[in-house]
Amino acid sequence: MTLRVRLHPASWAAEFASDRVVRVGRGRANEVRVGHERVHGRWTVSRNHAELSWDGTRWSVLNVSDKPGLLRVYEPGYEEVPLEPGRPWVPVRHRWALSLGRPEQPFHVVCVTDDHAGPAGLLVDPNGGRAEQAADDDSTAALEDVAELTPTQLEREVLLAYYSAFALLPRPAILEPRSHEDAARRLGRTKDSARKAIERINDKISRWPDAPQAASGRNLSAEIGRWLARTGLLDPQERT
Repeated sequence: MTLRVRLHPASWAAEFASDRVVRVGRGRANEVRVGHERVHGRWTVSRNHAELSWDGTRWSVLNVSDKPGLLRVYEPGYEEVPLEPGRPWVPVRHRWALSLGRPEQPFHVVCVTDDHAGPAGLLVDPNGGRAEQAADDDSTAALEDVAELTPTQLEREVLLAYYSAFALLPRPAILEPRSHEDAARRLGRTKDSARKAIERINDKISRWPDAPQAASGRNLSAEIGRWLARTGLLDPQERT
């Protein structure tokens, strides 16, 4: 049950086994040292600020600081929320981030674990197969069976062109889908071709239980982006 931790934007990273309590803070004794740079001459991260530990089912986060308002947690598809002193938090996803310090100048700790597949497991082919490589531009029209919502390579590229920001860690300041023009540029396709592709994908999404009502036609919305992020469809194919 490995926990992989990296600092953003720094290049430091490390792995920890489930028998470790991983301490986060600016003190030198912490396994993850962050926030040891002063902001406008003041410390904004506590010497001991948070602990990451395995509870037998999931990794959990505990705010061990006595300073309110200086720790926020985020996982793709959900809102960033404050975690007050003494409060624990257990992420639903296998990818999440801690934002320490003042909101306008945060220090980010990004976490990825292999303890569970998360909600993305709902979208895997029940037989354990992987989506086939798209053979041509019409492959996004293969929508026969809602039980297989695993995207083809082409569908995944289209989704990422529009919605990849929703899976980023740390969380971008503004979360909105890209325009048809921007997505088309990223895909190397015409704008009309990109629109047709997202229309076919929206049709496929709309057949899934609890899918966003906005997923119809050529609609783009933050609601769809959050749903895609929660399900894991936008996750990196290789966790890093």
